[in-house]
Amino acid sequence: MADEYELMFEPLPGGWKYGFPRALPEEAVMGKGADLQINPDFDTVKWVASFGFPEGQIYKWKTWPEKIKDEAAEKMGDLKFTTAGDYIYPGSDCQQ
Repeated sequence: MADEYELMFEPLPGGWKYGFPRALPEEAVMGKGADLQINPDFDTVKWVASFGFPEGQIYKWKTWPEKIKDEAAEKMGDLKFTTAGDYIYPGSDCQQ
């Protein structure tokens, strides 16, 4: 299975005040894999302003592809295994 990416977007400066960086919506992105770019038909300024960023202050931004995390695989890495020897039974003396 190929890695999946989303195109992250951050208006500069101060995008963090408005919840950026954010992933651009699917209709705003062109390309495949990590080779993504903004669709020229997408109104980026209107999208950014919809989150409260002042429309008149959108002069520059940065974008980058970010790998979408596989949460199922990530959770599997958190499993911890113990043996019966490591288990303390409720009500037992833990100092034995």
